[in-house]
Order: sequence, then structure tokens, then C-alpha cells
Amino acid sequence: MAALASLGLLAAAALCTALADDSGKTTVYKWVDAQGVVHYSDQPHPNAQKLEIQGAQTYSATAVPFASADAATQDTGASGPGYQSCAITQPTDQQMLMNVYSATAVVQTSPGLRPGDGVRLFVDGKQMPGSGTSFTFKVYRGQHSVQAIIEDTTGQIVCETSTVTFFVHQPSIQNPANPLNSVNPNRPR
Repeated sequence: MAALASLGLLAAAALCTALADDSGKTTVYKWVDAQGVVHYSDQPHPNAQKLEIQGAQTYSATAVPFASADAATQDTGASGPGYQSCAITQPTDQQMLMNVYSATAVVQTSPGLRPGDGVRLFVDGKQMPGSGTSFTFKVYRGQHSVQAIIEDTTGQIVCETSTVTFFVHQPSIQNPANPLNSVNPNRPR
């Protein structure tokens, strides 16, 4: 069942990308069949819900030439060599997180994060509060992207991670096993 839900999410995302017009909006039709399976299509279907989907959110950092990053390190007197690499090690790219309401992103640098340097984490293009190399944030069902940048003490970007895409699957709000149901006293029993 989880594989079908994952496949449905991936199909919907691919469909949205393929159908996006110049304004970045896409029309998708969603319906549930007699077996309770959710379907998405670019073609109208009886009893389908018409959805207007915005294009995927992206974040583009200011490009910093590699030589400039080295010069910034030398000019600020930062201790140690520049970063050979930086990456998001958690979540992994294309990972499906099941039945979670928060996620943790972990950023790793090689060599380790220098004193005074900072990590800025972006989830779905929005900067997350916090510092260090581990960030925990709320998530909702669906597709999400996460990216990090490393800045030196002057605010210059010295390393930028690749974007990692992950997916969150949560039980339906109407599912009695959903922990959010115990919070709502008005929920029919």
C-alpha cells in the first residue's frame, strides 16, 4: 500500500512538471475509486476534483566562483583549509518518511565545520531557524526539498549542498490510528 502511495505521489509530481504552463500552474484532476485508491490525471474524470497546482518551489543561491571562496577564507583569516565538500546526509535523496510529523536534516562538511562558519538550511525554499549541522522541523505529507549553504564569518558562501528531495507519507486524518485525532475533542467517535 505504501508503495502505491509513493508511486501516486511520484506520478502526480511528474504529471505536474510535464503539464506546467508558462505561469507555473498546472491543472490536475484527483479522484478516489471504489477500492479507495487515489488517482491523478491530466484528463477530467467523473466526480474528479479539479486542482490548480503551483510549480515546484526552488532556491537558487548566488553563485560564488571557487577562487572567490578560497580568497574569502584567506582574507578573513579563518583557520584551516576550505571545504572539500558539503552534503545533506539525512534525509537521503528520494527517501520516503512514513508516519512522521517532523523531520531532521543533517549537514556534513569535509573537513568539519570551522569555528565561526554557519549553516543555513532551506526546506522547500524557506530558511529554517536554528544553527549547527542538525535541524529538526515540522513536515506535512507530500514532496519536500532541502538544501544547505555554509557561510564564513563575513557572510560569504563557501560551500553549497545539492538539493535533496524527500517524501512524507502520513495516515489520513480520518484514520483512527492518526495521533492528531486524539487532539481534536470534536472528532466523531
